[in-house]
Amino acid sequence: MKKLSNYIENLNFEYAVSYSGLRGDRFKNLEVENKEKIQQIEKELESARFMQKSKLRKKIEVLSDETNLFRARVINKDGELHKSAKKVYKFEKEDKEIELIFRILTSKFEEQYFSMCAPIFRDSIVFYSKKDRIVGILQICFSCWYMKNENEEDLEVDHKIFPILKKKFIQIGHQIEDELKRR
Repeated sequence: MKKLSNYIENLNFEYAVSYSGLRGDRFKNLEVENKEKIQQIEKELESARFMQKSKLRKKIEVLSDETNLFRARVINKDGELHKSAKKVYKFEKEDKEIELIFRILTSKFEEQYFSMCAPIFRDSIVFYSKKDRIVGILQICFSCWYMKNENEEDLEVDHKIFPILKKKFIQIGHQIEDELKRR
């Protein structure tokens, strides 16, 4: 497990953008659309030739993964945004808001503890180079207080930062509900 403070220390970025997704009407509509598409493909599968079945099953898997809260990501390491994702806030490198977020992220109150729930990463901060290439991604779950980087590596984070970070994200425009009530 990597320390978040080391991760942040080694970031070389020009600007950052926060994204939010996997929630709200956009996600609910996507779930309905994908269920309808899956049902249609399942009907095609019944009469499909042997060589077509693998391709159709793969389509079903992709559509299913897109609305699976435990596997979907707001943004992947290739920079592809989830269909439900939206840009919330852009930070320039010297922006006071990103400096404050870094201070929150690197605060140390006590040892980290591990939640027993599976994380749902609905919020992210993506770090970009001068050439608009992704140099880092923090995937954040405010339900179980968990964080991963762009390589799906768990980050060691003090759990007491999450309420402070959540408040800051709400201030910059993230629509974060009480996630525990939604499960």
